[in-house]
Amino acid sequence: MKNIIYSIYIENTEPNLSEKHQFTKTQLEKHYQKLVDVKKEYAKHCNAEYRIYGNDTYYQKFKKKFDGFEFDIINLYKIYLWEELGKEYDNVLYLDLDVIPNTTESFFEKFNMNKICVHAPNATMDIWSQKDRKNYKKGKVDFETIVSHKDKYDMYVKAICKKAMLAIDNKFDTNYYIANTAILGGNSNAIKKLRYTERLNEIIDVLSKAKEEKLFGEEISKFFFANNEIFVHYLLDKDNIDWYNLPKEWHTYLMNKDKITSDLKSAKMIHLINKKFEELWEIL
Repeated sequence: MKNIIYSIYIENTEPNLSEKHQFTKTQLEKHYQKLVDVKKEYAKHCNAEYRIYGNDTYYQKFKKKFDGFEFDIINLYKIYLWEELGKEYDNVLYLDLDVIPNTTESFFEKFNMNKICVHAPNATMDIWSQKDRKNYKKGKVDFETIVSHKDKYDMYVKAICKKAMLAIDNKFDTNYYIANTAILGGNSNAIKKLRYTERLNEIIDVLSKAKEEKLFGEEISKFFFANNEIFVHYLLDKDNIDWYNLPKEWHTYLMNKDKITSDLKSAKMIHLINKKFEELWEIL
């Protein structure tokens, strides 16, 4: 079996970066080599090739081809590469650069690669803050007010966007799962079912209609945007594509508010969204 694990690293060269984005840039630069080395080592345990894609002429051509689309080109690129590598390799696993493998167990042997393997939180109202849930239940604040304080990256907002897009396709009784594509695996047969890149124009059109229809209200519809996680899960649900929800130990993600603790030693894959690499290296 031909297996490949890959990541992407393209430096953020935007001027006047926010403090958050500057921290991310600095941390990725500082820990780049170790982040690559741990993935290379893990690939050996998986009998896989490891490849890191960068800002080369191939990427520049891709970026130029999709210039004008209102979405993160890098996140489109990673799905495009996943689909392209699926034509050449039997099994493909994508890992964001800030994902740290912490196991010798092969992803390709652990999971059924005939299914698209991705962790997808169930982003219902249960993920709202305790205060919002309590006030909404008591009728002290309405839905529109609560969602107006969220942003487009909120998982609940993404779930509603996906549901709105599916409603455009006359699919109404749908779930709140949203794929986190920082870890994305599948074999060649599973990957070719998605057809994400080739259907991008069609997906964008559905998104535009979902924003116009405002089926879940005006406030939340304002946040709908072209996002790879929304689009991937929209296609999984739209076409009833067989997928497997990776257990948390295989996609343990840490946000800014989360602390680095010794409990992480038991996690198989650690997605360090908060970029606190120094603290993580100390306990692993």
